[in-house]
Amino acid sequence: MLIFENHGWQMMSDFPDTNYLEEINEMQPKWVVHDNSDVAAKVMSNPYWEPVEDEDGRLIDIIPVEPPVSDEDRVERLKNKLNEIDKLAIRPIRAIVARTDTEEDRSILTDLEDQAQRIRQQMSEIEGGIVHIEN
Repeated sequence: MLIFENHGWQMMSDFPDTNYLEEINEMQPKWVVHDNSDVAAKVMSNPYWEPVEDEDGRLIDIIPVEPPVSDEDRVERLKNKLNEIDKLAIRPIRAIVARTDTEEDRSILTDLEDQAQRIRQQMSEIEGGIVHIEN
């Protein structure tokens, strides 16, 4: 199996542990492992991973990692957190309006607003890097 730096890979059954691209003017693999090795099986089943190399730079294992998250997905998750904060604020606000609030109600609202401000700041930073194209 040929494994490239971008984690793409190729296999050719006639060359299970050989760089068959070596004599060809093509992108060369960073690692070569046997097609039937545990490392090859892990590479085939995990598109997102970090390499573990020996002292000679040979790939001896991989560590699966979480896939990257797009900025749009991050913003959507942050919006969902803001919605949850809004839901948590309902009871203390109701107590304040009914004039039955306690110091704890006001403290909860202060904490929730602090969280919401941090989330809005994160969203602003992310959205500052997103290019919006409108038709």
